[in-house]
Amino acid sequence: MKRFSCLVINIFLIASTTVSCLVTNQISSRETVTEESVREVAKDSGDGIKVDDKSQIYNDVIQSLKNQNWTDEEQLCVEQINRMVRGLQNFTLWAVWVWDTQTSEPQGQLFANKYQLGNFDQCMNAPWTDSHDDLHMKYCLVDIVLERPDNGHKQKLNKPFSPYQSAIDFIEYHPPHTRPLNELTWGVCTPVSCLPSTIEKLMAVTLARSHLGAAGLKARIAVNEKCQTNEDQSYDGLFYSFVILMGSLISICLVCTYYNCTKQIESNSASSHLIRAFCMKENASDLLKMRKDGSEVIYGIKWLTMCLIVVDHQIGIGNAGPISNGLTSDNIIQSFLGLFILHDDLFVDTFFLLSGFLTISTFASLKKLPNPFIVILRRYIRLVAALSVVVFYVSAVYPYTGTGPLWNKAIAAETEACRKNWWLNLLMISNYVDTENICIVISWYIPCDFHFFLVTIIGFFLYKKYPKIGVITGGVLFVVALLIPGIMTYMYQLAAVQLFTIEFVMNPRANEDFHLLYIKSHARFASYLVGVFGGFIFVKYKAEGKLSTISKKWSAFGTIAALALMLAVMMYGSTFIWRDYQPLESAIYAAFNRPVWAFGVGLLVMCCSFGQLQIVKSLLSWYPFVPLSRLTYGLYLTHTIIIMRNVFVTRNPRHNDYFEILSSSAGTVFWGSISALLLWLLVEAPVNKLFTFLISSKINIETVEENQHPTQSNNSTSVEISNTGHLRDNLPTRIHFTSKI
Repeated sequence: MKRFSCLVINIFLIASTTVSCLVTNQISSRETVTEESVREVAKDSGDGIKVDDKSQIYNDVIQSLKNQNWTDEEQLCVEQINRMVRGLQNFTLWAVWVWDTQTSEPQGQLFANKYQLGNFDQCMNAPWTDSHDDLHMKYCLVDIVLERPDNGHKQKLNKPFSPYQSAIDFIEYHPPHTRPLNELTWGVCTPVSCLPSTIEKLMAVTLARSHLGAAGLKARIAVNEKCQTNEDQSYDGLFYSFVILMGSLISICLVCTYYNCTKQIESNSASSHLIRAFCMKENASDLLKMRKDGSEVIYGIKWLTMCLIVVDHQIGIGNAGPISNGLTSDNIIQSFLGLFILHDDLFVDTFFLLSGFLTISTFASLKKLPNPFIVILRRYIRLVAALSVVVFYVSAVYPYTGTGPLWNKAIAAETEACRKNWWLNLLMISNYVDTENICIVISWYIPCDFHFFLVTIIGFFLYKKYPKIGVITGGVLFVVALLIPGIMTYMYQLAAVQLFTIEFVMNPRANEDFHLLYIKSHARFASYLVGVFGGFIFVKYKAEGKLSTISKKWSAFGTIAALALMLAVMMYGSTFIWRDYQPLESAIYAAFNRPVWAFGVGLLVMCCSFGQLQIVKSLLSWYPFVPLSRLTYGLYLTHTIIIMRNVFVTRNPRHNDYFEILSSSAGTVFWGSISALLLWLLVEAPVNKLFTFLISSKINIETVEENQHPTQSNNSTSVEISNTGHLRDNLPTRIHFTSKI
């Protein structure tokens, strides 16, 4: 096999060199190139590379191939390669077409361009594929790791970019949190009959003939992924099940919307509740209702935070994909700009803070408490309805939504994880069980939020029955929530924060910190509890009529202090990437950084609610933020799916650029919001209303019928506090409040 591999590669190289030399020599002897001269050159070139006339070397090589002993499995591949060689000799279109799809040598490897993908579409879509079965090709990804030829030790580089040093030393130079320059992924187009082992040997010889092999670099080569062919994908039962489900939901919603808008129906009948539950007009109007209780700034904070999360994930997932300027991106992480990127996971703690704030501020204002079991069940229904559809989509449809060199490699892990562990997501335990195969990486947030809600409701009911015990319990919970991250960080020698480095974004599921600390509910509870305490304070002072009572000076001071505190926490956390590991410092920062960030967000909310910062308050309370903020849950669930789809359908490495990141993020926000709207109209709102109808007879709360009865008294107004987007407080139904207007 080794002799065969060497001979085949030599044939390819000689064929290419012979053709180029003949053409160059013919043309260089003339001052002008005319159409006639081109024809003459083509004729002479064609005559010059005929096997039986002028290329005796090919006869010798081909004869040598015939004399080799090949296994039965290899024989067909050998024959097809032999045929391709003859086609290259005669410049036959199909053979040159296949050769033209390949990358002859790695390009940009020293600039951290890992992916050498060639032309995927040219390999997969030859015009004669359907008419010539014997010319079918397949596209394969070959993973290569370069190693020193002398098995020597890596040399420490004081000046890694010294132009006169050895390129081998530079290739092996791998500072922390950067892309390794000795790894590459090479796309090749081969006959469908070739085995992975044969492809690996061919690539070894090809690499040895490249500039990277000139110094004798060794290579570990493997074909780890299944090769792709141009055969049509067959849809499985899951795909058709999803299509039928969504088609049925769309049909039901359209029929109910039409019927509710054009027919007179009984207001209290079971059929009327069913029709209204699926009426898209009514469900859309629910998105537009604004809760005016003094905390309207939350609408803007939620939406803007979600947009920042989209940008961060666009940066991270984009860096994990094929980019041509990886070295530049790695240098940015180590620069001042990296201080604003590495620790942006704090934005999730903003959601935890707001969720706790909204939950407790709602329940603390109620005179009579609802059934806690119904409250918890409703919260579960609200979270799991949209989540189940998205998990179903990833399991059933996502693999069919794109193609590309890296598509199967990247998307297979997502689909397989969801097909295996979908039930963990529905049980809200996916952040504790088999986290190495978590379905939808970012979905860890949802069970955390549900666990926090569950504990908070139990604690609040305990507080209402036994106030002193409730207060003590809350204080103990907060202290424990502070200590757990610090103790775990110290015991396991974990990083102070989960920095979004290249190692993490390439494979979050393989990160130790991610599994031990980052996604665990017991390690993230402190930020939520800060929101709970803030909600209590808000309700207390609101009841005393102290909204907008803080002077403008102190309001401005508090707002600036909140923003400065948040910025300091973020930037200080990012500096851990530069400094030596200090266990005690890391433990202290791990314990306090998230609740301190949450405190800053809470202080901003309080300053806007109780202060007189009209500009800030008006901006964050802008009415368009109301419906947009209620779509944040759907956007959170779908945005990484959209980003990954766009990144991994790429055919060649892209240039990582700030404007491109922002424009891609804007597109993701737009399409993610459209997806979130569809989830709301087709799934979330109907399921929530059906659940409310089914348990309404068991709930001891006065329901509001304002939408159904326009003649209702104007002395009161209904506030649908359960529709606060992805941080809903999830009461069993709408609550009747006395209007203060």
